Amino acid sequence: MDLHQLKSFVTVAQHRNLTQAAEFLCLSQPAVSAQIKAIETELDTPLFVRTSNGMTLTRAGEVLLPEAELLLQHKHRLDHFAKMLASGYKEEADIGLIHPLTANKVTGLVQWLRGRAPHVQLHLQYGMSGEILGRVLAKKLHGGFFLGPVTGRSVHSIFLENIHYSLICPLSAEAAIRSGLPKSLEEFTWIEMSGTSGSNKHLQQFWRANRLSPKQQIICDYPQTIIDLVAAGVGVAMVPANKADDAVAAGRPITVIEQYRQTLPLSFIYLDEYEQDPGLMLIKEAVTQIWQL
Repeated sequence: MDLHQLKSFVTVAQHRNLTQAAEFLCLSQPAVSAQIKAIETELDTPLFVRTSNGMTLTRAGEVLLPEAELLLQHKHRLDHFAKMLASGYKEEADIGLIHPLTANKVTGLVQWLRGRAPHVQLHLQYGMSGEILGRVLAKKLHGGFFLGPVTGRSVHSIFLENIHYSLICPLSAEAAIRSGLPKSLEEFTWIEMSGTSGSNKHLQQFWRANRLSPKQQIICDYPQTIIDLVAAGVGVAMVPANKADDAVAAGRPITVIEQYRQTLPLSFIYLDEYEQDPGLMLIKEAVTQIWQL
């Protein structure tokens, strides 16, 4: 078996879906299937079984997976070492950020990294949690921040804190909303982040739990604009509690519906393959230090 075959095996195990794995690898589905079949033929045992939920590892697949991941880790370390031999090499640290992070955490993280490793080129990328996860899986980031439960093989996570969310509404609509909760919330436009955000997935669960079917939604991926729209009377929204509290303290015409506060876990995620990468190790140390302050 070769590294290309093992990479296909690990990718299918991560996605649990042959089509998605093929898209991720930029290969055809038959090509990925043939690579998996080649390993199974060599080992003389099946590695996956097809189920209604996708591709599930057999016992042999479960045993092979960590060894394959370890080999890919070594390959990554070798590639990194080879890059370091180039005369113009510069160490990089690519980090995925999401909007619920507070400004003091982001600046603290950058200042720590600059103070400890001024030679490292920092690259900060903002995105939704789902986008950050996709970039981590695609190896476009050393690691990034993720809001919500972390699932998926080969993706490691470090829990950092719980982010609290508040339901806010225009001050002018407070009486009408409070008079008929929770059903009264259906009559208002919901301003929400796109489906790749962790908060959107949680909002969908909130709607199901309260048997709500909002008639109108506006998609907006910038938290401050969401608050501005609520203050303007456009609709209601679930936003980070600290931003809601700041807006109320600043005299914005919004109010918080206290009984609907929600909590989501914030984690730092990275790919197993990058475990020994110097850039990731530096970022992990920085994240751990900043969240301990």
